[in-house]
Amino acid sequence: MRKTLLGVAGIGALLLAGATPSHAGSVNCGIINKDLKMGRTPQDISERMMVSVEDVKKCQEEAAKAEAGAPAGAKGGEQKPAAGAGAETHTGH
Repeated sequence: MRKTLLGVAGIGALLLAGATPSHAGSVNCGIINKDLKMGRTPQDISERMMVSVEDVKKCQEEAAKAEAGAPAGAKGGEQKPAAGAGAETHTGH
């Protein structure tokens, strides 16, 4: 009886701990940054997505760092094709 009670309490504690949002790893920074570019405030985004304002600001800072480190010609994930990666030409043999 005692083991069963402790087991149920342990499972309940694990479920409760897993249900609480606790870190920025579960935050979708792509959506947050898109909302920020559309002019929404961090407070508005945090209320709408049910995350903390600090998480929104972390995403904003990460996006700023990524843009600062990106090459001058490339925008958000665009890559230029490598030499010879274009359409192949065939001779009429």
